[in-house]
Amino acid sequence: MEYLAEYCGSLVFLLGGYAYMCNISLKKTLVSTLNYIELVVAWSLAVGLGLAVAARMGGPAYLNPGVVIGSVIWNGLSLKVAALNLLMEFLAAGTAVLVCMIFFWDSFKASGDMPKRGIFAAYAVEKNLPLNFVQELLATFLFLFLVFIGITNVTNPLVIGAVGFASVALLSLSLNSTGFSMNAMRSVFSSIWFAILPIPNKGQEKVDWGYQLIVNLVGSSIGGVLAVIATACINTAL
Repeated sequence: MEYLAEYCGSLVFLLGGYAYMCNISLKKTLVSTLNYIELVVAWSLAVGLGLAVAARMGGPAYLNPGVVIGSVIWNGLSLKVAALNLLMEFLAAGTAVLVCMIFFWDSFKASGDMPKRGIFAAYAVEKNLPLNFVQELLATFLFLFLVFIGITNVTNPLVIGAVGFASVALLSLSLNSTGFSMNAMRSVFSSIWFAILPIPNKGQEKVDWGYQLIVNLVGSSIGGVLAVIATACINTAL
């Protein structure tokens, strides 16, 4: 059940976010235009509900490779359990991309050569790898630190979800100077599936693997590890 919870929570989180991105990025959808407040609310709800679902199903609700890795380094999580949770996150990313491909098939077909990789992965508004790396690391750390501190000794899934919602909304409305994802599952895992699946009119559009690996994988993972360690140290001190 722990692994099913990780899969379902990750799927709710990713599918909610990707579906909204499809609606604002593709032609022939009911939304079609970007409203930043709507964007923040959509992703905040997706994260919050994903956390709530995973917690309600009895899982640890990692929903982030950086948190899994941090738990291995600092909290004694076994490599086998970590690998299975990462697999659930990877499969959830694939399912979310596949479902969006099916539901928005006609919209993808109608969108011609419009860029599509940004639907499933975060990219910088202004690409500057060293700066983007630091921004991603800090954003991930701050987000997860807020969540971990907020849910310490909390077992109510709705409260856990509300903390996740509030944390995403706060950072997105205050510090989002670039397109950080704060989660390698949200960008890197989905980029692999974007490259594999036959998405209509994907054409020759390529994943920027340098950005994905340096910023969204390494940067966000280090931020997640540091958040796990910092929270554990504070809880121990208290």
